[in-house]
Amino acid sequence: MDDTRRNMELIRKVYEVGFSAGDVDIMDEAFAPNYVCRFPGLPPIIGFAACKAAIGAFLTAFPARYTVEHLLGEGDRVVCRWSAVGTHAGPFTDLTDPGRVYPPTGRPVTFSATDIYRFENGKVAEEWNSIEEYGLLFQIGALVRPG
Repeated sequence: MDDTRRNMELIRKVYEVGFSAGDVDIMDEAFAPNYVCRFPGLPPIIGFAACKAAIGAFLTAFPARYTVEHLLGEGDRVVCRWSAVGTHAGPFTDLTDPGRVYPPTGRPVTFSATDIYRFENGKVAEEWNSIEEYGLLFQIGALVRPG
């Protein structure tokens, strides 16, 4: 199996095996110590420990079944389109306003993202995440449609 295929399968394992079980420790196998995670409109989260803490908090807020919808790979890059179905079960810190925390509502949620991963030496070194946060906020009652 070539490196690109191995990288793609590792990303699938992270979502479908690790994150679906709420197991943030799957990141120890897949992510590099210098890992940097980027979310739209926010400063990057730098370093494995900080990224793992942020993702762990998200998995606590939204335990879900994560499904990889599409995987594309070329060279050191993997693009993953994933979806999740779960519940708002824990406090959620707004990605665009870290001072705002939404208490758990118990509401069902469905959300998705398309993420780009760059690998170094078989581990994720960088991620560009495009989670659909506004749809998620709407589902937990944090946003209301105008009119």
